[in-house]
Amino acid sequence: MMRRTVRWWTRAGRVGSLIWVAPALLFMLAFAIYPVGYSLYISLFDYHLIDPTREQVFVGLANYVRAFGDQVFLVAIRNTLLFVVMAIGTQMLLGLGIAVLLNRELRGIGIIRSLLLVPLTLTPLVVALVWGALYNADFGAVSYYLKLLGLDIGRGPVGEPRTALASLVVIDIWQWTPLVALMLLAGLQAQNQELFEAARLDGANGVQQFLHIALPLLRPILIVALLIRTMDVFKLFDSVYAITGGGPGSATEVMNFYIFKTGLTFFDMGYAASMSTLLLVLISFFTAIYIRVIGRTEAYG
Repeated sequence: MMRRTVRWWTRAGRVGSLIWVAPALLFMLAFAIYPVGYSLYISLFDYHLIDPTREQVFVGLANYVRAFGDQVFLVAIRNTLLFVVMAIGTQMLLGLGIAVLLNRELRGIGIIRSLLLVPLTLTPLVVALVWGALYNADFGAVSYYLKLLGLDIGRGPVGEPRTALASLVVIDIWQWTPLVALMLLAGLQAQNQELFEAARLDGANGVQQFLHIALPLLRPILIVALLIRTMDVFKLFDSVYAITGGGPGSATEVMNFYIFKTGLTFFDMGYAASMSTLLLVLISFFTAIYIRVIGRTEAYG
């Protein structure tokens, strides 16, 4: 009798747990698993959205082969990787520097911390439109001051192939560096201060304390911030859409925007789905590397 009661309670507990997690599972199925699965499915077809006379023909991996022979897509991959390296590298360095500066009890430091939230409250499209006006070659403030410095900006920072991608990187850095700084600031403030006091008693100066205590303890948060921002930058769209449209030429053509044009401008959904899958694979590759680094960090303390 006792065993039956225990079994009943165990079974009831499992059913109850399943009921509690069912909404989350349904949400993931509807908005994550199903879209990815359907994208993988149509990537195997020659599928044009608005051409009713054209049959959906199964082509296997032909769309993927086509992607690796598409020069514009290859340029988009290169531009995306360049953007990731430039934007993420700068954001990590600046974010760490800002976090260290704000991790001090100075007069007015609370106001400065609050101001850091301002860029994060703006939608990326609004930010892109404002910066697009600032970059305007005729009346933009950025272009005006660059001309005062004697720099030849030609058609403006986003109008020249040699500066267009870097100009978009500046926008991303301006908006998202505060997020990295706040994450790292929270990590610094959560560290055990007794370790620093002990190091100070042993004669370690501020730089030594930061390099040998604060930075190693901050490593997991650095990796998490890196992971979050990398996944976000790979999906870059708003600033390209609002400011450059992938130009001039293909100087700012990135993967997400090229997929958008292929699928929702030319309505070649099968090919767009195959490129989306390749983008997902690329993001997953970087994510796996970061997670492995996090695992090593936890393993070695």
